[in-house]
Amino acid sequence: MRKILISFTLVLMAVGAFAAPRHPLGRHGLPAPAAPWITVASPALAGIASSATLPAIPNRPIVLLETNYYTYLPGDSIELRITTHPNGYSGAVTLYLYRENRSTGERLFYNLPQRGLMPTGVSDLFGAPGSPVPILVPDLADFVLFGSASSGSQIGWGLQGALGEAIPVAAGSTGLYQWVVEIRDPAGKRVISRSNAMFSHVEQTVAVSGTITSSTTWTADRRYVLNDFVGVAEPAVLTIQPGTVIYGGDPRASLFIRRGAKIVAEGTERRPVVFTSAQKVGERAQRDWGSLIVLGRAPINEAGGQGFMEGLPSQAEYAFGGTDSNDSSGVLRFVRLEFGGFEIEANQEINGLTLAGVGRGTVVDYVQVLHNKDDAFEFFGGTVNASHLISVAAADDSIDWDLGYQGNIQFVAVVKRAANDENDGNIIIEGDGHPQNAGNTPLSNPRLYNVTGYGTGRMDVGAYGNVLRRGTAGKIHNLIVMNSRRAPVTIRNDSTFAHAASGELVFDNSILFGDFSDAAFGSSDSAQQTRTFLFDTMKWNRNVDPLLAAGAPSQIRTLMPDLTPLPGSPALDADYVAIPPDDGFFKRVDFIGAVGPGDDWILSGWAVFSDN
Repeated sequence: MRKILISFTLVLMAVGAFAAPRHPLGRHGLPAPAAPWITVASPALAGIASSATLPAIPNRPIVLLETNYYTYLPGDSIELRITTHPNGYSGAVTLYLYRENRSTGERLFYNLPQRGLMPTGVSDLFGAPGSPVPILVPDLADFVLFGSASSGSQIGWGLQGALGEAIPVAAGSTGLYQWVVEIRDPAGKRVISRSNAMFSHVEQTVAVSGTITSSTTWTADRRYVLNDFVGVAEPAVLTIQPGTVIYGGDPRASLFIRRGAKIVAEGTERRPVVFTSAQKVGERAQRDWGSLIVLGRAPINEAGGQGFMEGLPSQAEYAFGGTDSNDSSGVLRFVRLEFGGFEIEANQEINGLTLAGVGRGTVVDYVQVLHNKDDAFEFFGGTVNASHLISVAAADDSIDWDLGYQGNIQFVAVVKRAANDENDGNIIIEGDGHPQNAGNTPLSNPRLYNVTGYGTGRMDVGAYGNVLRRGTAGKIHNLIVMNSRRAPVTIRNDSTFAHAASGELVFDNSILFGDFSDAAFGSSDSAQQTRTFLFDTMKWNRNVDPLLAAGAPSQIRTLMPDLTPLPGSPALDADYVAIPPDDGFFKRVDFIGAVGPGDDWILSGWAVFSDN
């Protein structure tokens, strides 16, 4: 994890800046910035006044904005830090910082010359309204904008802010807010990069333990702390309001939605429901808590049609599976699950989102798993459909299925990080039929469309791009995988190849960018059979650079992962794109991968990309 660093000299310079004149002219005739941590752009760069003259941006500047915590009680203090990096962008930019009410949309811009939030109007951080100061993109790592060196609280960083002290939370200010930073063009008209840090003012902390047996609503004006295993039992419905934050209070803290119970966590783009670590930003890590487990009554291929969560006793509260393909366990929409993965026993950690025997009556849409110790999303059988999934820095696989999973999945974005990856972790898929009996029915036979996997590119961590084995079937189309340590795809076991020969396993219309030489496969792989299937039996796969805006992998680029195909990308060649079935679930697409031009749902503000 990156450390929260700001040099003592830089602190003194930033504090001293408040005594400087507000609008002196710099040596280029432009207003000099009242901050030593930025550089005013030259006239040649600053003179670009019209956003219409700017070209397409293949390498956008990186920006990440973070508060020290997600929720604040009266008397707490809000601190704010920023990470920025040019990322190859050499043009002039302007910097805008504002606080937004997430419910009403009201914005108040912060202006350094006025030393605070402007009551009306729009201004960049350093200039006067209507006269932004063009600068070069600074290179800052966890740079504290608001903070107090004297802060010794559990949630404070103890560092002086370059813009001022930590911001105290007043009583009676309950609400949902966010700080937003925008890197704009020199005229301040076109947003080039943006990051937002959501937070809430809440009234109280609610401890949750034991079993919830009657329908309950959790509200956004409170924060909830899970203690140990918390169950929701049939017929209870747990409703979680948009914008609510739930913390894992200890390493075992986990939420189990049992068979017959439901969770309705229906957030919005600006008010997602967040499950996260109880530690402050900067000290969070994998395994800080468990995560969310949903158990349903849809079919699985275990003998007797019932299974129990791995590593847990064979008891009713951990059972899943049944005969109802249309079973509903509720709604998960705009939900984040962060820094989980408690190890129940050796090599059996809790996944970011576990869906075990969950039926297609359940809604799973816009769900992110960030920094989980095990898999991001695991499907133990069932028929549930899922769309708009984000996996960032999972230690193991991003999409894992077995026990006869038969659902549909579309739009999955995967970003790996070397510091959190493991040598048996595959970038996207680990698909199995049944761990011991490949012939068990129903077959694992999901349909996946539009997936992008962005690996680390490192040769010392990680494994394959995708692994298909143990008799899985499936229909996989429009997938991009890149930067895998080993082969982008490997297929194992005669039972799996039998499904490939029969047409039950299809993997086509995809960009598989990487090494398919014998050396990229292991002793348990069938390298030549895999190559023949992918590039001879299948007709539309290519081993080419997908030309994504993110470019070559680096740690800094994972803080704002732009997986959009650039103009001229082979992912935009319509001749190679598979059109998904028109079955009421899949969306028609004209691109390969998770993100198409003009719809970057990954970076729209609901998801986060902090590394700690």
